[in-house]
Amino acid sequence: MRIAGVDPGVTGGMALYADGTLFEVVDMPVFDGTASGEGIAHLLGSWLPEVVVVEFVQPMPKNGSIASFSLGKNFGIVLGVAGAMSYPLVKMRPNEWKKRMGLLKKPKSASRGMATELWPTHADCFRLAKHDGRAEAALIARAHAFDLIHSFNEQQGANQ
Repeated sequence: MRIAGVDPGVTGGMALYADGTLFEVVDMPVFDGTASGEGIAHLLGSWLPEVVVVEFVQPMPKNGSIASFSLGKNFGIVLGVAGAMSYPLVKMRPNEWKKRMGLLKKPKSASRGMATELWPTHADCFRLAKHDGRAEAALIARAHAFDLIHSFNEQQGANQ
């Protein structure tokens, strides 16, 4: 299954993952300080994912109202583009995907480290601190793939 993973922050990223392979990972397309709907649509149109999995963000007052508004706006842009393009959409909370990946309560650098280990051919994509959004987008997609496998295995067990 072709899964597009999305970390919707301005410094976030997008990744295309399928069958254990990371095909592409990029920075969140941005125009004028906010997520670019046109850029997101272009990527999704070229990737043709079967599902778009976006990190479900919620307001965090400690980050300030402007930062929360910006993140919420980007989240909405991703939802709008994916919906307009008729892609199935899954919203995944940070604590859900991080738990599945063994990254709960770990710093963002741990996401970069795990992504580098999982996909060494893409190591350059994760080498800088500012690349944490790329790593998290890839890991979000992989976490959803794990959910699908787990669900399939449960169904098979129930059918036996």
